[in-house]
Amino acid sequence: MMDAPSSVRPVLVLDDHPLVRTVLVLGLRAQGVDAVQLPITGYDEILAAAGRYRPSLALLDLDLGDGIEGPPPNGLVLIGPLRSLGWSVLIVTASKNRGAIAAAVAQGAIGWVSKAEPFDRLLAVVLDAAEGREVLSGAAREELLRLDRELRAHDVELNQRLARLSSRERQVLDRPAAGRSAAGVAAEFKVSLATVRAQIRSIHAKLDVRSQLGAVAIVNEAKRAGRTI
Repeated sequence: MMDAPSSVRPVLVLDDHPLVRTVLVLGLRAQGVDAVQLPITGYDEILAAAGRYRPSLALLDLDLGDGIEGPPPNGLVLIGPLRSLGWSVLIVTASKNRGAIAAAVAQGAIGWVSKAEPFDRLLAVVLDAAEGREVLSGAAREELLRLDRELRAHDVELNQRLARLSSRERQVLDRPAAGRSAAGVAAEFKVSLATVRAQIRSIHAKLDVRSQLGAVAIVNEAKRAGRTI
């Protein structure tokens, strides 16, 4: 990508899907908006490319595929750095993960629009954002911020429960979460089945659950996409 004049203020399109970003760019240009698609090649490369333009609006997908490290919604990591460069960030996503959308708004995104919307509706939201008009009502923003606070508080509580476990208890807990039986765990760690069952009882008590299913649910929740655990 060649350096652009610093006076240019395009709408940046950050999406790993070639068809989506091409359609967005063509649709915006048809409306007289200068739009540029950036290659999704890596975190540093995206920010360097964004830094070649005068900041305006960036359209950011929450799932940038393999171009950015980490599982979806890996687009979240770009919101803060883009804003620090002066860009407004509008989330354009196919994700139905309300927690990820709430996190994006909490990190400073001005709003979001679903790729599932009719294209004329999606384009209208982008044009409103490009013109500096409100794309997320105050009530909707507060609801998303409330959701983000609740999820973060729940994550803290979940971390506190998991932190009660010893390193061996965490290893024992991870095995059933991966489908291993208590007998299989005993064989792996070369201990008796009674020892493993005692460890499992201790795990249940520390996690405040009544069954192995409840303990596994906590592990799966802690690893869920879109939240930091």
